[in-house]
Amino acid sequence: MLENAPVEEIETVAALCHSVGLPITLAQLDIKQDIPAKMRTVAEASCAEGETIHNMPGGATPDEVYAALLVADQYGQRFLQEWE
Repeated sequence: MLENAPVEEIETVAALCHSVGLPITLAQLDIKQDIPAKMRTVAEASCAEGETIHNMPGGATPDEVYAALLVADQYGQRFLQEWE
């Protein structure tokens, strides 16, 4: 999401994760309530000084990480609907 990967690549990775029982949605991680607040906390923490996200070319802002988390969850939900 942050790296603007092609949808085909995202779906391939999601399918692999799903096939081996790894979660691809927030709900599968038992994150079902207060999602915006929880994802905002994660986004802020991931962009704190010293975190490895700063090794990405161009880095990332908390707003970008927040948006990417929500979009990734939407993709995961869509993939699950298509596959089940």
